[in-house]
Amino acid sequence: MLKIITFPTSFGEPSHSPFCVKAMVLLQMSGQRWEREDVSNPAPMPHGKLPVLRTGAGLVPDSEFIQEWLVEQGADFYPNCTDQQKAIGHSLVRLAEDNLRLALVHDRWLDEQCWPKIWPIFFAEVPSPIRKLIAHKARKSVKAALLSNGVARMSSEQRLKKVANDLDAIGRVLGVNDFILGGTPTGVDASVLPILSMIDRLPAKTELRVLLRRCDWVENYLQRGRDALYSDLVG
Repeated sequence: MLKIITFPTSFGEPSHSPFCVKAMVLLQMSGQRWEREDVSNPAPMPHGKLPVLRTGAGLVPDSEFIQEWLVEQGADFYPNCTDQQKAIGHSLVRLAEDNLRLALVHDRWLDEQCWPKIWPIFFAEVPSPIRKLIAHKARKSVKAALLSNGVARMSSEQRLKKVANDLDAIGRVLGVNDFILGGTPTGVDASVLPILSMIDRLPAKTELRVLLRRCDWVENYLQRGRDALYSDLVG
């Protein structure tokens, strides 16, 4: 049986990480038999990150490579989609994972309302005498990365404007559909849904969460997506 190595659940989500949730959703969609193994320290894993899929032939790191591996086994994550729809889906996956995810990371790690609620959960497996120290060091590393890619250099207004543009693009493609490319979930929903859902479930009323919830399409999309894709992933 396949085993997905993932971060634990938190804040009502199947995992801390949207990439881990993506991998689990793809496994569900593929029809493969699988089980999860929760770990808190990804350092021993390939790339030092999660998710990682354990197969009979070895380890497959990274949600995108996991998706490709599942396709090689016969999975079709874009049934009845045209090549143009697949290209649009690929673009929206990049938009969500490269842009919206960074906004999520920013608020989780740098927002002073969220961080006190985030770190005790994310670092729960660290021995209590050093838990706060380790969390602080990790926070400094995340902040450095966000400064390097520019997200933490922007004003709040600039960062939210970029997010608003991204959300508008997703909403326009979604239109009146139940899911982004039509009436049933596809691979693009496996990527986009976890990121939007985690923004919606930020543990504080940040400007990012407020902006997301103001989009008239988001609430219904999240409800449909969670019902269709999360029902077997969270207790």
